[in-house]
Amino acid sequence: MERQLSIDTLRKIATASAALVKGNSVQPIYDHVLIEDQRVVLGNATTQLEWFLDEEDRSFGFAPEAYPARDLERIAKSLPDAAQVQFGEQGQIRCGQSRFRLPVYDGAQYPVREEPLPSAWIRVQTQDLERIFPSLRRCAAKNDARTYLNGIHWQIRRVGQQEASLLVLEATDGHRAARFSLEYTPPLDSAHSPSGASADTEPSVPTLDAILPVEGLSAWMKLLSSRKIAEFSIAQIRSGVLFQGGGLRLWLTSLDGHYPSLDTILAQLEKRKDVLSLSIADFQRALTLATIGVGESQAVTLSTAPEHLLSVAAKGEERQAEDQIPAQWSGSLPLRYSFNIQYLMDVVDSVKETTKGSEDTEDPHMALRFDVSEKDPTSTFAEVPGGVLVVMPIRE
Repeated sequence: MERQLSIDTLRKIATASAALVKGNSVQPIYDHVLIEDQRVVLGNATTQLEWFLDEEDRSFGFAPEAYPARDLERIAKSLPDAAQVQFGEQGQIRCGQSRFRLPVYDGAQYPVREEPLPSAWIRVQTQDLERIFPSLRRCAAKNDARTYLNGIHWQIRRVGQQEASLLVLEATDGHRAARFSLEYTPPLDSAHSPSGASADTEPSVPTLDAILPVEGLSAWMKLLSSRKIAEFSIAQIRSGVLFQGGGLRLWLTSLDGHYPSLDTILAQLEKRKDVLSLSIADFQRALTLATIGVGESQAVTLSTAPEHLLSVAAKGEERQAEDQIPAQWSGSLPLRYSFNIQYLMDVVDSVKETTKGSEDTEDPHMALRFDVSEKDPTSTFAEVPGGVLVVMPIRE
């Protein structure tokens, strides 16, 4: 028996496969894509995507098989637009004059995630997460032995007398941090699954507290963008968090460990009374020029200069660079702080991304908050819509 998929559907499968299937898995079956009558399943032991096919791509009675992911991706790239792809038994695929036979697994061998669907969900606007996700991703650690720092912390927190709650997302690698709060809405009912299943009880008050892997979240963001999904739902499950929207369902296993509280360091924001205000474009240009002069320490020094100027300077053993740009400094003492230049450039990028469209001026500004009265350099803050960024200086 054969079943048919459009080339457009196969290319969408290939896009998801490229984002989620790593290749060279310890369990080789995870290097494959399971195609069933009404859904496609792919991923790995900790991140798994279920894609419920549109009605025109569904079939009945087709024996499910798991196809090599990279081969499907190459086929999808090579076939012409408007092609119809026929899937036969034992890994046979044909399209026009093209014929393929791939080594496949029986679909029953593919380890599909099985866990009861939750009844309490929240809904989030994709554009809200798109605005802040790059900032969170930059602040998360990479390959840290403290595995919980390699993820992004998601938590629903109650705020105020009326017990209103917000979705709080935060990330830190110990040298910088980001925290954002998003409003969310509960679903109208208990989250109809794309497959048609729904809970038969009313939604309970949702809870969420999980550390989620950046790689899996990045894949979800790519899928939301490629499918133009404007809204999605989130729910806590026993092993982690479940995302769904637009016919997609993503299972993400939480990272082990207890996420460190950022409350103490973020509470210091009120003490940062010394404010440096400057043009984002000027600052970005000065930092780019400073990269010419950085040495092994990757340090760039910010210091106040006469005539309302800010010196942005970097000095290595054999090279140096300095630029002076207009800036407003509210501190009573001079400023002289050094930072990892990449961390500071990331802060500027984050400010640009999170404030885009919120300022009417053609030359948007940003503000960094310091406390230069402290003997040693202290954490520096940048407030952005719905959140705050923190970067630690280098102690000279």
